[in-house]
Amino acid sequence: MTELQHLQKVILYIAKDIDRLCRENGIEYYLLGGSCIGAIRHKGFIPWDDDMDIIMTRPNYDKFLKVVRTKLDPDKYFVQEGLKDWPLNFSKIRLKGTTLHEPEDEYASPEMHGIYLDVFCLDNVPDSNLIARVQYILAKYDLCYQLSQRKYKSASLSKKLMIALSFPLRIRKLRSCLMKWINSFNKQDTKRIGFLYGRTRFRNAIMPRSIYGCPKYVEFEDTSLPVPEHYHEYLTRMFGNYMQLPPVSDRQGWHLLSVDFGKY
Repeated sequence: MTELQHLQKVILYIAKDIDRLCRENGIEYYLLGGSCIGAIRHKGFIPWDDDMDIIMTRPNYDKFLKVVRTKLDPDKYFVQEGLKDWPLNFSKIRLKGTTLHEPEDEYASPEMHGIYLDVFCLDNVPDSNLIARVQYILAKYDLCYQLSQRKYKSASLSKKLMIALSFPLRIRKLRSCLMKWINSFNKQDTKRIGFLYGRTRFRNAIMPRSIYGCPKYVEFEDTSLPVPEHYHEYLTRMFGNYMQLPPVSDRQGWHLLSVDFGKY
């Protein structure tokens, strides 16, 4: 077993615990992005992938955080909640007794170095395309501020500029108003939902709610995990021909620098 295969095995171990907890508490979620491609194209991890991402709607996400805080074994897991335990707007479930070093994590406290599973959120998006685009842009502006707090360093000049221009959000009241407006649509019954805080472009970040639909469990390694109900349309919108393998030069993970598996 290679180091990467060992890492995937441990991540899957975390995923099984999270899936069991979600099933027991009526929390719906989906494999996100590359993790979803892996499920459909490889019936498991993409062979070179070194992480797993899941995503859920805002009501499920809020419920999830309450459940893991009270029902997930605190001796086994550390819940790294987004915007509370670190500046980014998503959460990580970390396995205690393990250590994963990755780029830009030198600023994290020791308990935030465990092997993890990422948990992202889908927010309601207004039916008006104009207002939806404003929401998306403001969410990306807020993301730039979050990255600045993480000491994120980008090689892209445009990203460096946007991160530098996010400094007004240091004013707590201003940022609070911004986030309140971005999240205000979660109180409305909208036809679309969006992954606003990822790297996804506008046309791919926002989709009809029906595409995600009811989670569909599919084979994933030695278990089954949920993907969007209409996963073909979801993956085609996100990646185009998702069944085609990328060039060999692009077949690499992005997170792993070094890892200590502890007893796992």
